Amino acid sequence: MKIKYLLYSVLTTAVLSGCIDVLDKKDLSAITEKDVWNNAQYATAYLNKLYRDNLPGWDQDVAGYSDEAYGETGILYGHLTTTSIDNWPYKEIRNINIMLSSIETGNIDNATKTSLKAQALVLRAWRYFQMVRLYGGVPMILEPQALTDDLYVTRNKTSECINLIIKDLDDAIDALPWKWTGDDEGRFTKATVMALKGRILLYYASPQFNPENKAERWETAYTYNKMAAEQIEANGYGLYDSYENIWFDEMNKEVLFVTRYQEPDITHHWDAATRPLSEAQNYSGCNQPTKEMVESYPMITGTPITESPDYDPLHFWQNRDPRFTSTIAYNGCKWELSGKKDRIQWTYQGHSTLNPSSSGFYCRKAINVSYTPYYTERSSTDWIEIRFTEVLMNYAECAAENGKSDEAYEVLKRIRQRAGIEAGSNGMYGLKANMSHDEMIAAIMLERKIEFAYEGKRYWDLRRQRMFASEMNGTRRHGLLPKLKISPVEFDKIKDNIDIDKDYTTYFKDSVVVLDQKYEINFQNNYYFYAIPNKHLETNSKLEQTQDWDNGTFNPYE
Repeated sequence: MKIKYLLYSVLTTAVLSGCIDVLDKKDLSAITEKDVWNNAQYATAYLNKLYRDNLPGWDQDVAGYSDEAYGETGILYGHLTTTSIDNWPYKEIRNINIMLSSIETGNIDNATKTSLKAQALVLRAWRYFQMVRLYGGVPMILEPQALTDDLYVTRNKTSECINLIIKDLDDAIDALPWKWTGDDEGRFTKATVMALKGRILLYYASPQFNPENKAERWETAYTYNKMAAEQIEANGYGLYDSYENIWFDEMNKEVLFVTRYQEPDITHHWDAATRPLSEAQNYSGCNQPTKEMVESYPMITGTPITESPDYDPLHFWQNRDPRFTSTIAYNGCKWELSGKKDRIQWTYQGHSTLNPSSSGFYCRKAINVSYTPYYTERSSTDWIEIRFTEVLMNYAECAAENGKSDEAYEVLKRIRQRAGIEAGSNGMYGLKANMSHDEMIAAIMLERKIEFAYEGKRYWDLRRQRMFASEMNGTRRHGLLPKLKISPVEFDKIKDNIDIDKDYTTYFKDSVVVLDQKYEINFQNNYYFYAIPNKHLETNSKLEQTQDWDNGTFNPYE
């Protein structure tokens, strides 16, 4: 069973289940605040609603903010204004703060109270971290404000925000178990907290927050992420055997931080937005891989395609990293969507009038092939915000930054081994030996790009590493659009019998197409910390605008 994030039905049922005095004039549909904090069931229902309101979920747009997929966005074209990026969830944070302060007023048993508070603290840490990675320092409000309070608050320094976020996680961890069971599966655990803290420390050490490359931040991040990886694995988590099935074998040992979905109550439309419209419903056009992304995958030997004598650009799908097949759908591949046995995915020009892929590719990541079109917009596949592989990758990056390349190598080998890349005679899984610091960091960032493709990580990695200028600026993203060499009528007669590994070039010619037709990529340097939207400045005269935005004075690096 998945967590039921329902509040009102639980509370209403609880209220109406007891004996009722018909002469009592009390509003029988209401539950007072005092009732909630004196009853563990009510308080748990309140927390469940906080989970539902604050957990991250599927984002079908974020791949288009990077080189993973095409998307017209002011972020990449340099067209943002001070109103463009608005993530200001103080209403949700207030509700978390209400629980943290009010639960102390009730008579719920201490063990339950401590557990509920710990989970709320993690939610608050998560919400604040989401803002800090966008804006730098923000007002850290830790109590529910009253109308009589001074509501004109200032922005805390970024360092203060990070410290308070870490404190919330540290205060929470001891009260949480390593694992939950039954209906509670999916709640925060010690592993969740350690993984999230490790990610935050990595961010704080990275160039976005640490342009002066202060060594002590990398040392702190290294020590913690190494310990987190070791302890999390010692307590039953680890790399799941099947890369492709991480998303479909729910709550497997790789899952650390998860948002659970259950049709019909809580669903998403990732499948509909990502699949071809012919096999979806009401959504389409997202997460279509670029040629640049497709070419990032190495060969099955782990060797880059630019260095492998076995790479055939006319049959580019052959002998690639197995994660390629799990992630990229290309012209002529088998993709049995809607449960259609032996279904072939075509992407050639003119194959469909139903909003065909503009890049010539589709994303297969986390796409449930058993869904019929009806269920594609009612998907219940869980969102995994952090999986164990990320903990390992965070540890490897911190190790590399601390000159411990041997440790970084071992992590990369483990991940490539799980992916199915061949070890080779030297046991290096295609990795170059004796890499320099810069080469190792580049290898780690490439491995993250491949391993976490379409998992909402690439855009954030480019931000924290300040890599937009070196990776994307001055470029345009491309697709690879196949064109038929014979008439569509003739092709329809024979297409079910074609062996694309042998006959592809007989029937198709691939043409490179430019996806960014209007503008080149031009990510601006001040985008590493976005502007606070004007509407928030207008309602609070004490808020400073971020430096490099409309004469802003707030320094996000302090």
